[in-house]
This record gives sequence, structure tokens and C-alpha cells, in this order.
Amino acid sequence: MTQPAGADRGMLPIPEAARLLAHLGFEVVHGDRPGETGGANLLVGLRATPTLETSLPVDGAYSWGTLRVIDRLEEMNTFMTFGGRLRVEALGPTLSIAVFASPGPIVRWSGHSQPIDALTGYVGAFFARLMIPIDFTPGAEALVATAPVLTLFAAFLADLQARFQAERQAEREVDVRAGEIARWAEREVTRLGTIAPGTLEQGLELLRGLALEPGA
Repeated sequence: MTQPAGADRGMLPIPEAARLLAHLGFEVVHGDRPGETGGANLLVGLRATPTLETSLPVDGAYSWGTLRVIDRLEEMNTFMTFGGRLRVEALGPTLSIAVFASPGPIVRWSGHSQPIDALTGYVGAFFARLMIPIDFTPGAEALVATAPVLTLFAAFLADLQARFQAERQAEREVDVRAGEIARWAEREVTRLGTIAPGTLEQGLELLRGLALEPGA
């Protein structure tokens, strides 16, 4: 289904997730390439004898950071996300579907069956910067933990755009891949201005509250 430019895709319906996972263990839908805007979903099929330790369905928030999908052979694929909503639903005695939806990208980091996304290094660097005040500044962890997902994502976009702006002012040559990411960031800023006006300023306020200079 075609969506208007700048639309927020939201959470993929469980039946559609099940169709996409018919022959797969996991799949990233949108957001795993810099050219994709409008949020992302990470789909995970849980196929095994139920442990009965978790009551399904599950529907709630999940936090920013690292997601790891580990199969029964202990093969692992790792993703990074700005947080969002998680829904897990049992479709039968042998299959449950987990959908991690985010209004920001879900990027592939490492794994045995996936490449690393061009955006991953930028997201990882931003998360590493967040850890400095979290580790050393009282109240910083709570400030980040309570920030809405879109605010955290907006803080990343503000930081990313400031970084590219500094490179342009220094007249440094920007490679093709970085140029694509810069254009993606501009589109995402436009989208946030449409679906959640004021979010970019809230992201900047979050950075100021953490004493982080955008692009520094």
C-alpha cells in the first residue's frame, strides 16, 4: 500500500507480519536504509515450544538502545533503535510474532546474515555520546529514559545535521554515502515538523539538558 510522502507507518499489523515471516526468523521493514523515511518495524518469529513464562499478547513500550535476536543455534543479529512499541501475539501453538515498531529507523548493526547499514555508525556514535552524561551526570539517565521516542530521535537528527553543517563550513569533502544520509535527515526533519510540530526543538532541549553540543 502506497503512503503519502512523510507519512508515519506506525505498527505493522500482526497478520501482515506473519505473512512476511512465513519463511524467515526476522525481518526489518523500512528504516534499514537511509532512503527510507517514516519509521520502521523489526519483526521476529518465535518458533519453539512455549515456555509459558510470558502471558500473551504483550503490548507496551520498549526503550532505545540495542536489540539482539538470538536463534536456537545461538546465532545473533543485532540492531539499534530509538525505542517504540512492542507487540507480541501467539498465532498458534508453535508460532508467536513479535513486532518492534519505531517512529525512527531500526538499523542493522552486526550479525551472520545481514549487512551493516550506512546509518549505523552515526546512530552508534550518538548513543555513545549519550552514555557520557548518563554515566557521570546525576539525573541524566532519568532525563533520557523519560524522553519521548520522537524527542530522542529529534535530538539525533539535530546532532547529525549540526555535524554535517560543520563539515560543510570546514569545506570538507562529503562522500556519496554521507550525502545520502544528510538528505535523509532533512526529509526526516520535515516529516517530524508535519506529524509532531515542535519535536525538533524538544530534541535540542534534551541535548542542552545533557550538556551536549549538537555536532560537537
